[in-house]
Amino acid sequence: MKTRVHINLTTSDLAKSVEFYKTLFGTAPTKRQFDYANWRLENPALHLALVHVPNSKVADADARHFGIELFDDRELAGWKDRVQRAGLQVRTEDQVTCCYAVADKFWAADPDGNEWEFWVRHEEADTMHDEPQGCCGATAQENKQAQSSGSCCAAGASATPGLTLKQEQPGQSSCCG
Repeated sequence: MKTRVHINLTTSDLAKSVEFYKTLFGTAPTKRQFDYANWRLENPALHLALVHVPNSKVADADARHFGIELFDDRELAGWKDRVQRAGLQVRTEDQVTCCYAVADKFWAADPDGNEWEFWVRHEEADTMHDEPQGCCGATAQENKQAQSSGSCCAAGASATPGLTLKQEQPGQSSCCG
């Protein structure tokens, strides 16, 4: 059975977002209207739709990100090289422990702040993170509160109501991909 994941995102500037995703995926949209664009991709099997909402708010970087798992280091390097040559800014993480796995990865953020993670998992890990500060750039106290509620990193957001984990800093992983 053939399947394709669908993601629908609002964007405050459709033209900028179309250029970003055209560069990220290396192809023009499958469909384009004055207030809408979509990509129906085979690799990755993804149907990404962008809907123009002029006053939409920037994505909540602490709440979510999207990821594409690759299975070969050469494929990861190829994606990264292509998007960098095309002018996108990327953040690289090598041999980072995140979500109980060790991986090489790179990140790119669209004009509305939605982050895309591309990674290759190399091995399993016994810890959520390899940094002593723990989950998603949180303080030790925030980590303790989140862990006591049963979660350290739920897609970058705290499992404790009212607890806001700090936004990642360059070089830190928001992980959970």
